[in-house]
Amino acid sequence: MRLIYAILIFILSSPIVGAQSSDSLTSSLLWEIKGKKVESPSYIMGTMHLIPKSQFLFPEHVETKLRNSEMLVMEIGGISEGANVIQYMMLDTGDVFNYFSEHQLDSLFTYTEEELGYDEERMRMMFSKMKPLVIMQMLSKDAFGKNPESYELTLEEIAKEDSIEISGLETIEEQVAIFDKISIEDQVDMLVTSLRMQYKKDKSQDTGEIIDVFLTQDIDSIYRYTTTSGTDMKAMEKDFLTDRNKNWIPQIRKLIKKNKCFIAVGAAHLGGPNGVIELLRKEGYELTPVKL
Repeated sequence: MRLIYAILIFILSSPIVGAQSSDSLTSSLLWEIKGKKVESPSYIMGTMHLIPKSQFLFPEHVETKLRNSEMLVMEIGGISEGANVIQYMMLDTGDVFNYFSEHQLDSLFTYTEEELGYDEERMRMMFSKMKPLVIMQMLSKDAFGKNPESYELTLEEIAKEDSIEISGLETIEEQVAIFDKISIEDQVDMLVTSLRMQYKKDKSQDTGEIIDVFLTQDIDSIYRYTTTSGTDMKAMEKDFLTDRNKNWIPQIRKLIKKNKCFIAVGAAHLGGPNGVIELLRKEGYELTPVKL
């Protein structure tokens, strides 16, 4: 449960909890990539897909590094212009609510009416053809306050202002295919479990924990938090993190050889033994954390 929720948020100014001091920087959300015949340094940054405005960590020197780059590289290039993105959010056939039990529907409609003001009729009208994980992601936006910030859209906007080329490490078809490995029934269980958890504790607790971990800028802590669960999530970790990280390395290697790149991926992809930082080091590159 934690892995899928965290990836949706990570798949992630107020004081920075546990942030490193400038004289002992061993980890960061921003890393410089040098070495192995790289003519000019490139940078890679870990992001959250949504974060409250008050906690949006984006100092001026990050913007400067992007503006001085020749290419912005994200998980998927051109997010705001993705062609017919809506088609990938929809079920092939049927009504999503037919996959819910009566008890599960009661939990869902009770939550959406109490928290969002969406009664059953409106929910059925708006979401009946959408995949459960899409509904889960859309409902999670409310936990980040009104008009939360997006690192990806902010970076993309800056790149467009300066006519910086935007590229992606994978296509939307490839990313959707990963999520589609989870059965509709399992997606429904994840969605309902997430909603029920909100009634057992402070509604902002999960979101607050994710933000706190993100703002530590400790990429290994972010990785551990994302992959920690009470159930066996190894297969999902392989699909959502490990395999994608490994698939990205040849592309990153090719891009940074020819271009000054600013790379932005979900923060959970950076840390751990199979994280992008460690994989690039194994390729012979020099990775240095940069203070935010």
